[in-house]
Amino acid sequence: MRAGKQLTLLALSIVTVSCAATTYDSSIHVGTVAPTTTVLPTGTAAELLPQLVTEASKLSALINDGGDKMAAVERIEALWAAVSADVTVKDREIATEITAEIAKGRTAARLNRPGAADKAYRNLTALVQAYLAGA
Repeated sequence: MRAGKQLTLLALSIVTVSCAATTYDSSIHVGTVAPTTTVLPTGTAAELLPQLVTEASKLSALINDGGDKMAAVERIEALWAAVSADVTVKDREIATEITAEIAKGRTAARLNRPGAADKAYRNLTALVQAYLAGA
């Protein structure tokens, strides 16, 4: 039994020695983030959807170059939010597909996948062209 106690004490001392006290760096300042407000763009679907496609065309390069890809995604989403109700009234199927492609663009930006951003751009281009041809 004596060897068992010594082994237990040895294991306990190794475990407690490896634990260090937690220290906090008080020089790091964490301020409160100012709330942001989004003002939706104004215009018709015929005016804003081409802008949406133009923004989507830049996403792959922003991912590759380390640019502000999430700002681009937010601009795309704002443009879509401004016209999605009108597009949905006229063509629910295309509106659903555009929404899905915009979500894929956000995912591509978040996961740093320029190829996926290019694919979303190509699909958005085709969908917008189809919508505008039928409008």
